[in-house]
Order: sequence, then C-alpha cells, then structure tokens
Amino acid sequence: MALNANALTTLAMAKTYLKIPTLETSKDTLVEFWINVASQRLEQETRRKLLQQALTEYHHGRASNILLLREWPIASAPFPQVFVDMSSQFPASSEVPSSEIVITDDGNSLLLVGRQFPRGYHNIRVDYTAGYSVVPPDLENACLWLVSWYDAARENKDIGRESKTKGDETTSFLQDAPKDVRDTVLNYKRTEVPSAWAPVFNT
Repeated sequence: MALNANALTTLAMAKTYLKIPTLETSKDTLVEFWINVASQRLEQETRRKLLQQALTEYHHGRASNILLLREWPIASAPFPQVFVDMSSQFPASSEVPSSEIVITDDGNSLLLVGRQFPRGYHNIRVDYTAGYSVVPPDLENACLWLVSWYDAARENKDIGRESKTKGDETTSFLQDAPKDVRDTVLNYKRTEVPSAWAPVFNT
C-alpha cells in the first residue's frame, strides 16, 4: 500500500514512533494503512485540507471586496488567479489582474483593491494553491499518536469500538489522546463557516 497524497507523516517516522526496526518490513503495509486513516481522520476533525494542493473554488459575488476561501494558508506562489464573469464561463479575459489582488495576513482571504466583487451567482472562480508545504511538527505528532492508537487498538482487538467498560469504569479511546494532541486538533480546526460556500473542486 502506498501513502496517500494527504499523508501527514512518513512510513519511516511511524516505524520509529512504533519502535519497529527499520529492516523489519512485515508490518509496513499495515502501518501505511494506519497513516492514511489517521491523516484522513485529522482532516475530518479539523474540517479542512491540511497539505498544500491546487484547488478551484466558485463563489457568489456579494458586493464586498473580501473573499474568504475555503482552504488556507493561501500560497503566494503560484499566485491565486481570480476570474469574475456574470455568465460563469470564465474566459481568460475575465481574469482580475494580480496587481488588484492581495492575500490577507492571516492567509485565508483575498482582498480586491479599489473595487468590489459584483453581486452574482457563481460569478467568481478562484484557482489557487493552499495548505502546508511542510507538515507542522504538532500535526505530525497528532498523526503519529493516532497511528499508534489504531495499532494498539488492533492488537487489543478493540478496533471499531468507541469505548470499553471494565467494572464501573468506561474509557473512550478518543478521549485518551494527550492534551497536546487534542489542543492541536482544536488549533487547526476550522471555526469560521461562511453562510454559503460554493462547491470546491480539486484540480
């Protein structure tokens, strides 16, 4: 099994974390599977794409000069391409000059300089790249902890169960995460949800 494009760690790092010798390859396929599952789970928990990728979004014009994009941080290279076309055909001539576009300091919005995006339905298209080009250490640590959790759950034959009960004590596996792992998920989690987002398509 190969690692998915959104994998938040490497096989070598996961094996080190799990204390599996480098030359021991019998569990490589399973570890790669856990990495893919853990990476997907973190995207679901944070409600965003975490690794850098090319994206295309369609937005409704709202007579505002700011456009909140779905993914961040927005990369400055390649610089986002913004098209405004009331017919939603978006020919090359509808592209807004890059000199009129500014990426906000928080890296999740575009500002249109000197004018507003006209009101319309799906009359704005943005081609851009967003996400982390290098996995932040705390995100990789969260992914590695999840990998070890899945592996331990399998060894204990607890996979697929949300909690276990022993006597009068019930333990939730998700609540077993260390505080720094839980904090990491919260730090990266999407908190702002615009009232209406157009569909997002990967390119």
